[in-house]
Amino acid sequence: MKKIERIMVVIDANEDYSNAPDGLPIELRKALRFIKDKQAAEIKLLSVGYEKYLSHSFRDLTSDHHTLRKEYCDRLAEGMQGMVDQLSQQGYTISSEVRWAHPRYEAIVKEALEFKADLLIQHCRAYGKIEHHHLTNDSWQLVRHCPLPLLLVKDGEWSDPVVMMAAVDPMHSHSKPLNLDSLIIDAASSVSEQIGCDFHVVHAYAEAARPFAPAGIIKAEHSAAFDELMSDYNFDKDKLHLIDETPVYALQQYSKKLNSNIIVMGAVSRSRFAEALIGSTAEEVLDYVRTDILLVKPSA
Repeated sequence: MKKIERIMVVIDANEDYSNAPDGLPIELRKALRFIKDKQAAEIKLLSVGYEKYLSHSFRDLTSDHHTLRKEYCDRLAEGMQGMVDQLSQQGYTISSEVRWAHPRYEAIVKEALEFKADLLIQHCRAYGKIEHHHLTNDSWQLVRHCPLPLLLVKDGEWSDPVVMMAAVDPMHSHSKPLNLDSLIIDAASSVSEQIGCDFHVVHAYAEAARPFAPAGIIKAEHSAAFDELMSDYNFDKDKLHLIDETPVYALQQYSKKLNSNIIVMGAVSRSRFAEALIGSTAEEVLDYVRTDILLVKPSA
């Protein structure tokens, strides 16, 4: 993964950020952590608006819907302009743009590609007091269709240094492309160098999933595959974690144990039929792990 210098941040300009530190949304504050050279880096804020009552298909559409839609988009633009003005005064190169589109994710991907973003950042807001960050349809579609590295941000602030976990599967037990683990580690290494991280690599396996295998054989197989993968890298052994648990539970528990801020994972676009066969592992990780998730994809 190349150095992150062009960052697109999806902003929900309808949200009230007046009580946030510096009046900035957390997704933008985290984007700033990537920037060491303000002259070399560029940020673009994007707000994609759509309201059904302002669409052409709405039954009760009034004759002045164009005016209402313009007023709606102007409010979104005004909400971001204050952020742009504030950060421009601090020396950042930053711009903003409003788009009207449905579905939103298509416009987000299009704008990110045209901007040539190195990283796309989107916030996943929790639902009430249950702290469940259920991904919206737009977020899920970004996971499926965005070819760029995608950082799904939640509400927790990052520590200093940032604690990061790279989740790998050297046994390729979930039909991952053979080079995806290397892409995950390389991306995590690149981010670690850029923002400063306490960096761990985690591989989870569940021996109980093969109850009739000879004792110890499952651990031996996974340990050998993990050692082979990591032999190309220079990591301290206390940063490598082989865990006898299901991937979802392991990531949840180790995320808490290490107080991690970011989990780096691989994402593979699949057909809906294949997703039904694979099960809900990815959904549970993305929805229920409270840390931010950085998703990387193999080249098409």
